[in-house]
Formats: sequence, structure tokens, C-alpha cells
Amino acid sequence: MAKHPFSHQPPYFYGMTDMYMQMGFYPYPGQTAEEHPDANVGIPLPMAMAMQCKYYLGQTEPLTAGGGTSAWAALVNPLRSEVHLFVNEYVITNRSAAYPAEAQLWFGKAASLGNPTVSQFVTPGFVQLSPCPQPQGQIVYDTGPLPMNGTASATRVVSPSSSVAAEKTGHWILGPGTALLFYFPGEGEAVDLIVSLGWWEQPMYR
Repeated sequence: MAKHPFSHQPPYFYGMTDMYMQMGFYPYPGQTAEEHPDANVGIPLPMAMAMQCKYYLGQTEPLTAGGGTSAWAALVNPLRSEVHLFVNEYVITNRSAAYPAEAQLWFGKAASLGNPTVSQFVTPGFVQLSPCPQPQGQIVYDTGPLPMNGTASATRVVSPSSSVAAEKTGHWILGPGTALLFYFPGEGEAVDLIVSLGWWEQPMYR
């Protein structure tokens, strides 16, 4: 016996429930779908700067301080850089197994540093085949007394075979022609030290 042409049920039946759902009701006029809260993803500022090829990090060669020889390392913003350097973090590592090290944090004029050695151990935070621009900021180091035209604003003591680290997240800002310097006095026993820094750069807006 042949089936009636209207006896076949379509694969999907558009009933009242579907009509209400298309009108914005779920599943009936008196019942609405639960609203989902807005999903916000917080991206840390240093990560955002790295994604824009504006974040850099590096370190000095091993420095020897003590035994009558003082040394220092610095992050320098050259006078005509036209950028601000935002210090994100620093690490002071004392490689001596027996003696502590003292570090004085100094802020002042970059011109007071003379002609120090420029570290080659600096890289962008975003490593890719198409390289980021070279940084304006420089990590430099030298031996000698604490430079003039600046202020020693803090002191850190680093235990043997350990590191002291601080995350500033951009709270310290170096304008063109200024420097953040880590000074290691010559008093006490000789120790080997390494200073590491991370920062990002932003153009100056006038």
C-alpha cells in the first residue's frame, strides 16, 4: 500500500519551540537564556610590549668588586634616543660561594659614566626570524668610583651564591640622558657579580 504524500515527517520539524528560539526566547516566551558574562583576558604590560618588539633584556659580563676594586653596571638611556626606558626588572647575582656583596642603586646623568664597556648580551624579548629593532637603551659596565651628578637611593646585600631580584613593572622611568646604575664598593673581599636587566621602550610624546 502506497504511503500518503503528507505522511512523511521532515528530518527537522520547525515547531513552536524553534520559532520562539529564533525570536530570542528560550525555549518559551517566559524563559530567557542565561546571559554569559563578558570574558576579559588580562595581558601583562611587559608581554604586550614584547609583542610590539619594544621589550629588551640583557646582562653584563662577570664583574669583580672588592679587595680594593669597585665596579658598577648601568642601564643607560642615550641623550638623543627620543624614547623613555621603563625598567621592568633587575637581578644581581653574586657568584662568590663565601662572601656577600653590597650593591648601591644610583640614579643620575649618563654623561657622568665616561666611556664604559657596552654589553653585547642584549636581546629583544620577542625572538622571531624577522628581528625586532635594536634597542636605544644600553647595558654598560666599568670599574671605578661611584659617579657624580646622581643619587644613591637604595642599598641591597646579596648573599653568597645567590641572587637578588626586583620587579618594578615600569615604575622606574629613564628619560634621555639618564642612567640607573648598580655600584659595588671596593671594601671587603673580592666577589664575582652579574647584573641583568629587563625594560621596554616607548617614544617620547611632546
